[in-house]
Amino acid sequence: MTHPDQPAGRHPIGVVAERTGLTTDVLRVWERRYGAVHPDRTSGRQRFYSDADIERLRLLRLATLRGRSIGQVAHLTTAALARMVEEDALGRARAGGRESDVTHAAGEYVDQALELVRGLDALGLEWLLRRTSAVLGLRPFLESIVAPLLRRVGDEWHAGRLTAAQEHLATAMVRRVVTAITQTMSVAADAPGVVVATMAGERHEIGALLVAATATAEGWRVTYLGSDLPAKDIAEAALATAARAVAVSVVYPADRRQVMQELTEIRGLLPGEVRIFVGGAGAAAISPDLTLAGVRMVEGLADLAAVLAS
Repeated sequence: MTHPDQPAGRHPIGVVAERTGLTTDVLRVWERRYGAVHPDRTSGRQRFYSDADIERLRLLRLATLRGRSIGQVAHLTTAALARMVEEDALGRARAGGRESDVTHAAGEYVDQALELVRGLDALGLEWLLRRTSAVLGLRPFLESIVAPLLRRVGDEWHAGRLTAAQEHLATAMVRRVVTAITQTMSVAADAPGVVVATMAGERHEIGALLVAATATAEGWRVTYLGSDLPAKDIAEAALATAARAVAVSVVYPADRRQVMQELTEIRGLLPGEVRIFVGGAGAAAISPDLTLAGVRMVEGLADLAAVLAS
């Protein structure tokens, strides 16, 4: 259903974000600060973008992805942008670079993010996360930036080189940025459903949040329950939403036997066609028992995305 004031051939900002890989925050900044595009507005001030606007924004994203700042390219015509992007692609090919390699600077971004965490620079960290998500797109951002950053933050905290305040700041900013991105993504009403949660006693929620974001990026309809849920409640939520899968994050399992009991209970309460996935830093400790329980272990977000796409 279209907006009653929607101009013909125009698209709302959520559609533009999905088609270009840019977040709605970045779209607004590029429009307001740099005049990158000039969308139509309804009487209620809602933005609507043309197909030409979408193509121009796609080219701008590719130009910035290859190292140019938005301030350097926003004034160019769409034809000039297209020539620049094509020339950049040819240059990368001659240099032996791969067009699909958009994560070559991921390690540097993670280093920068970790330094911002050390300095308790919440605004700087949020800006860096938003910028890299706009450049890379959601899935590469989660796999190449967020997951490695959180692993390093956890390692540094356990080694005593980060304080609890620094660790909490990193988690809070990741949660804020990832939630903001996924809220702008549209999913078809008839998309397959997945319930995402952590089980009773597991209070570390951030892994489950990344699972939910990955599933959203793969076009799944996500029911996100958060942390510390009994097996019965997770299974009931899956039945109530007609979910085709349940994804559970295990980070620090206090009792391996209890985790397996909970997973076995979930499996027993759900039809056999509902798949159950388990991932997270603590999943390896129970991996030998998972297959017998009818549960599949996923090794990281890339593996999860591949499983959901199959």
